[in-house]
Amino acid sequence: MTDHALKQACRLFLSRPPAPPVAETMARMAAHPAAADAVDEYGAGGAVAALEQATAARLGKPAGRFFIKGVTAQLCALQVHADARGQRNVVIHPLGHMDIDEAGAVERVTGLRAIRLGRHTPFSLAALQAVTEPLAAVVVELPLRRAGFLLPPLDELRGIAAWCRERSIPLHLDGARLWEAAAGYGVTEAELAALADSVYVSYYKGLGGLGGALVAGTTAFVDALAPWKSRYGGNLVTAWPYAISALDGLERLAPRMGEFVGRARALAAALAAVPAVQVHPQRPHTNAFQLWLPGRSEVLAARHRAMVADGAWWLFDAFAEAPLDGWTMVEIQIGPTSDGWRVEQAVEAVTRFLNAG
Repeated sequence: MTDHALKQACRLFLSRPPAPPVAETMARMAAHPAAADAVDEYGAGGAVAALEQATAARLGKPAGRFFIKGVTAQLCALQVHADARGQRNVVIHPLGHMDIDEAGAVERVTGLRAIRLGRHTPFSLAALQAVTEPLAAVVVELPLRRAGFLLPPLDELRGIAAWCRERSIPLHLDGARLWEAAAGYGVTEAELAALADSVYVSYYKGLGGLGGALVAGTTAFVDALAPWKSRYGGNLVTAWPYAISALDGLERLAPRMGEFVGRARALAAALAAVPAVQVHPQRPHTNAFQLWLPGRSEVLAARHRAMVADGAWWLFDAFAEAPLDGWTMVEIQIGPTSDGWRVEQAVEAVTRFLNAG
């Protein structure tokens, strides 16, 4: 049986449940008030316009533009900043998904030049101050997933924002998980977005949408995104299914992010007491964190597959090498499926998994 089939058969999920059945998703979208709107045409009108307005308002920005894919959204945003500044250098983090997960698009597609700051944690204001080359933009990923869903200290982020503002260098927030980051900081999304000139958010990660993203900023900036969206092939003839599912997630799940952050911190504290487990960070910055487990990734993956065959618990999606020799890293991302289990249950399941070896 494939991992996909095993996961579908499970009843409880510690992290990232499978997508609901198509019929269930379609029924939920059909019941949403936005389903009564006109069908958008190439992103104009209908649910797409409603989503753009609702998201921009939540972020406290004058305008926003919907994109079907986050890669396209951020490449367009950086192109606009670079054209306005007449510069090609952009600051990114080498662990950011812009550098790791997009096949080098920021350099190979746009022709921008990446200045990579930081190593295992978010880069600091001091590291930014040491940059002497002219910049088109500074990109901060919130949270920095590959580093353990880490956030820079809020005062440090405010310092970075002030440094950029004083030099008229655009600050762009790579906020695929901005909803979770704001809850982790204990501020509103608008307070967090106010630090930046442009903000990217995703609708399918924490919000459970079918896909899609948005870039928010000033009206002039968002208007300038339009031709680049066309150049990157980002204009679907209609995008209402994505927009309605995103509106649904924005309304149902975004307000619950503080709750999910609290559960993640409670679970991390409980797992820290389990022998032979390393929790990183010890107090999660958002609703997600890493576990480092002793053993080789292929051995642990096979053990996990054997344990979930009874259809009870699905614990981890992937097993990756950890920075320590002989250890494996897994991720835990807490969302609405945590409604169905208690912290004690989850700890018991992880302990049983570890002891199964």
